[in-house]
Amino acid sequence: MSEKIYLAFCVHSHQPVGNFPSVFEKGAQDCYLPLLRILTEYPDITMTLHYTGPLWEWFDEHEPEFFTLLHTLVDRSQVELMGGGFFEPIMPVIPEADAHDQIEYMSEYLQARFGSRPRGLWCAERIWDPGIPKKISGFGIEYTLLDDSHFLSAGLSPDDVHGYFITEREGFSLKVFPIDMRLRYLIPFRQPHEVIGYLMQMKKKGVKILTYGDDGEKFGMWPGTHKWVIQEGWLRRFFDEILKHSSEIELVPLSRVVDSFPPNGLVYLPTGSYQEMMEWSLFAEQGRQYEDLVKKARDTGVWDRQRAFLRGGVWDNFFAKYPESNLMHKKGMKVSNLVRKFGPSRDALRHLLMAQTNCPYWHGLFGGVYISSLRHAVYKNLLTAEALIDETRFSSDTWRVERIDHNLDGAEEILVSGRRFNCYFSPRHSGSVFALEDKSAKYNFSNILMRHEEIYHRKIQHPERKSAGDSTGEPLSIHDLNHETPREFQDLLIYDTYPKYSFLTHYLDAPPDWDRLLKRNQVENSLSADLPFAYASHSESDECFTLCFSARREGLGIEKTYRLFKEGQVRVSHALETSLEDAWLGVEFNFMIISGQRPKVNGKEMDNDRGRYRAERIDLWDDINGAGLSISSDAQWDICVVPIECISQSEEGFEKTFQGWSLYWMRKVQGDIPELVLKVG
Repeated sequence: MSEKIYLAFCVHSHQPVGNFPSVFEKGAQDCYLPLLRILTEYPDITMTLHYTGPLWEWFDEHEPEFFTLLHTLVDRSQVELMGGGFFEPIMPVIPEADAHDQIEYMSEYLQARFGSRPRGLWCAERIWDPGIPKKISGFGIEYTLLDDSHFLSAGLSPDDVHGYFITEREGFSLKVFPIDMRLRYLIPFRQPHEVIGYLMQMKKKGVKILTYGDDGEKFGMWPGTHKWVIQEGWLRRFFDEILKHSSEIELVPLSRVVDSFPPNGLVYLPTGSYQEMMEWSLFAEQGRQYEDLVKKARDTGVWDRQRAFLRGGVWDNFFAKYPESNLMHKKGMKVSNLVRKFGPSRDALRHLLMAQTNCPYWHGLFGGVYISSLRHAVYKNLLTAEALIDETRFSSDTWRVERIDHNLDGAEEILVSGRRFNCYFSPRHSGSVFALEDKSAKYNFSNILMRHEEIYHRKIQHPERKSAGDSTGEPLSIHDLNHETPREFQDLLIYDTYPKYSFLTHYLDAPPDWDRLLKRNQVENSLSADLPFAYASHSESDECFTLCFSARREGLGIEKTYRLFKEGQVRVSHALETSLEDAWLGVEFNFMIISGQRPKVNGKEMDNDRGRYRAERIDLWDDINGAGLSISSDAQWDICVVPIECISQSEEGFEKTFQGWSLYWMRKVQGDIPELVLKVG
C-alpha cells in the first residue's frame, strides 16, 4: 500500500429477536437493500459488513435479492463479512460455552452460505471485557473493533489512537481496531466533503489508518436518514468523493489492514463501551451529574482532552439499574445450566441462544428493556428451551424445588418448577411471586416493568428546545433530535418504591385512598410492603404442593400459605394477628398481557383503562399469544385495576409505554380472609 490514508470501514446491521416483522421489512426496503444496490454500482469501494443472525434468517425467508447482491459483492472481493455472536449477545455476560456456540453458529452459517469462515468478530454494543480474547479463542477470530474511548481510558494519547493494536489475556491474543468517534458523528450526518476534509486533516498529521464502525441503520432507518442518505444521494456522493480522492484516500475492509500493516503494539483495555452507553448505564442522579460534566467539557472546548477521564459506568450495571433485566439474565443462566445438564438438545440450545439477543437487557436512546415484546421473546425462548428438556429433567417428579439466591441480591428465593407452570417466590418481598410462567403457552405473566427514574426525565420536567437542523438539509443525529413533550407525561413521572411482584400482601390501618390508588398506582399507606417474610415450611402430596411463609412486627402477625396444583392453579390464604379494629388487607398482582387487552371484571371487559369494582373475578387474556389467567374468590372484594405506564425514550422521542396491569384486591379485615384462586390458562 502506498502513502494514503486508509479508512477501515465497517457497517454493522442488527434487528433483535422478537422485533416486529414490519420493522424488518422497513429496514430491508429503506436501508439494507438500498445500501447493497448502491454498493454494487461502485466496484472500487470495498468494506466490511456485519449482519446479525435475526437479519440473516429474515432475509433467508423473505428477500432473495439480498443474497444475490451480497454474493456479487463477496465474489468480487468487494466486501468482507464479519462474524460474531449469531444472535448478538453481550459476550462478557453469557457463559463461555454459550459464547462458543454463538460464534460457531455464525461461522458455520457464513461458511455454508459464502464459502469461508469470518476472521473478525463484532462485539455487540462494543462491550469489552479484558477476558474476551481467551473466551473467544479457538474459532479463528483474529480481530475486533472497539470505540476509541476504550483506548483513551487505557492511557493512550488521542494522537496515538489509530491503526490497530494487539491485546491478550493469558497468552490468547486478539487484534483490536479503535473506532474514530468523530467519524461516527460525521457519517452520514454531514456533507461528504466534510468527511473528506477530516480524513485529509488526519493524513496531514501522519495518520495512515482510521477506523469507522457503526450501525447500518444510520444509512436509511434512523429518522430522516432514508431521505438524506438514499433518496437525496448522500451515499453516492460519499463514494464519489472517496473515488475522486483515490490517490490519497481509500476505503478498505478491516482484514486488508491486518494483512498489509503491522500492529501499533500491545495494549490492555479496561472494561467499557462507547461513551454514550457508559452514560446510559448510570443511575439517574449520577447520570445527570455526568451529563452536566460532559456538557461543560464540550462548551468550554476541553472535551477532546478530557474525555478519557470522563467515563460513565459499565454495561453490567443495567442488571442493577433494571431488576427486570437482571431477572431475565439470571433466568437465562439457569436455563443454560439446565440445557447443558439435561441435554443435548440442539433445539433447546438454539432457543437459549435466541434469548441472549442483547437489546431487551438495556436501555439508552432506543426502547430496549421498555419494549415488552422483546422481553416476551426472551422468556418465550427460555421457556421453550426449558420445556424441551423437561421430560429428562423431571423424570417421575411432579415438582422441582430450589432454595437459592436466584437473582443474586443476597436473599434467598424459592423456585418451584412444574411441568405445566413455574412459580418463583421472594420471601424477602412480602412472600410474593416474582415469576409466574406458563410453560404450555411459553408465557411469563410476570414480565412487567416497574416505573424507574431515568436520566432524561429532567428533560420532560424542564423541556428544552433543540435546533431543528440547518439550511443544508442535513439530518440531525438521533442524539440531537428535538423531542416534543406532552403535558401529561410530567404527571406520569411516578416511581415505584417496592418491586411490583404478585401476591404482594398489604396490611393497612385504614381504607386506602381509592382516588390516589387509581391515579398513582401505589398503596401509599401499606404497613407491610417492606415487611420481609420468612420461609416456614413446605410439603408435597398427590393433590398439591404447599408452601408457608410468616412475618411479624410489633402488633402484627401474618401467616401466608400457598397451594400449587399441577394443572396450573395457585391458591393463597392469609391469617392475621392484629389488634386494630379498622384493619384492611390488600393483595396486589402485577401481570403483563402483551396484547394490551383490558381485563374482564366478573366476565365483562372494562370500558376504561382503570377503575374500581366490587367483584369476585378478574380475567386477563392475550388473544395474540393464546395465554391468559383468572383470579377469583368465593367472596366479593374491592378491586382496583390500573395500568402500569412508563415514560421512556426511543429514536422517535419520548413515549408513554404500557408495561402491565396492576390488580389490587382490597377488603376490610372481618373474620376469616377469603382465599384467592389463580388459574393459568
